[in-house]
Amino acid sequence: MTDPTRSVPPPEGFSLAGRSALVTGGGTHLGRAMALALAAQGARVTVLARTEEFLRDTVARLGPGHDLIVADLMEEATYASLAAGGRAFDIVVNNAGGDPWDGAWEAQTTRHWLDTYQLNVVAPNRLAQVLVPGMIARGWGRIIIIASMYGIVAPNPKNRRPGLDCAAYTAAKHASVGLMRFLAARLGRHGITVNAVSPGGFPLPDDDPYMDRMPWRKGDPAFRTMMDEQYPLGRSGHPTDLGGAVAFLASPAAAWVTGHNLVVDGGFTAW
Repeated sequence: MTDPTRSVPPPEGFSLAGRSALVTGGGTHLGRAMALALAAQGARVTVLARTEEFLRDTVARLGPGHDLIVADLMEEATYASLAAGGRAFDIVVNNAGGDPWDGAWEAQTTRHWLDTYQLNVVAPNRLAQVLVPGMIARGWGRIIIIASMYGIVAPNPKNRRPGLDCAAYTAAKHASVGLMRFLAARLGRHGITVNAVSPGGFPLPDDDPYMDRMPWRKGDPAFRTMMDEQYPLGRSGHPTDLGGAVAFLASPAAAWVTGHNLVVDGGFTAW
């Protein structure tokens, strides 16, 4: 009887040498950590975001051979430019996202919800529409959507500051997980895996340049300590915790992982 395992090639490991990667929202914090993790495995990384200053800082940390694109994923012109430019990426990490209009649920408008969906759900879908044809032609691709633990559970009101309900964001992150599963089912036969990573809390350090845009997160050690205590591991996340998960899903070692939502939350949702 033939041993079926003899037809299975040995695992290729984690090297991304010769692969090109696009990381959206790659100028600071988690996006930067993901870009660094991919570059450490040999990928040529392009970071995309709206703020050129932050992107240049990331590229300086990445070193020679990496690139940046200054663009706004809320603008359709960005996708037209990517399509016209003919840029080919083997790995796409959809990290850009967030809650642009967080507020009290009762006061959020239709425009607030549409903008939140545009950033967290529509943008990853549009990038896929533009970049997947090249992956299909090459027979290899990795799409990673950065969702959230709030794509699995609802936020505990006790953990939210007054007037910040995270309503549209929670719904949008649930939808981004659904988009991931649709794309995984649709693209798997073309050698493309599609997965999500759902982070827990990864506080911005007070010296992060992006902190100036979110002053309510700054200078509140008591709140941070309270949040740390809610994780079974006893702490909030560090950016490198997330970078390793993304590098794994992008690697040959994850060749048979698709349609999966990898939760990286220090056990927050395990209670």
